[in-house]
Amino acid sequence: MHSQLRWGVNKYQDASSRMSPALLRARSRYTQRNIVTGIVIAGIVGGIYTYAATATGSDDFSDVPMPPVPEDAVDKLRREREEQSRT
Repeated sequence: MHSQLRWGVNKYQDASSRMSPALLRARSRYTQRNIVTGIVIAGIVGGIYTYAATATGSDDFSDVPMPPVPEDAVDKLRREREEQSRT
């Protein structure tokens, strides 16, 4: 338990649990720096996401050989699709 709360006094919040003017003044000098840091981090994350999406979207898998599909599997898929189209 914090020593501030043990005595029933919290100098950073008022009785309605809002930030006190002292806490607002103490945090105000970091607000602009925190906003800039947040924008930079969001930009880095957005750049990585965009790069990953464009890099993987341009892959060409035409050189990868596809194994043949067994006829019984094709027939099973056709029956399932016909049943779904009826309902």
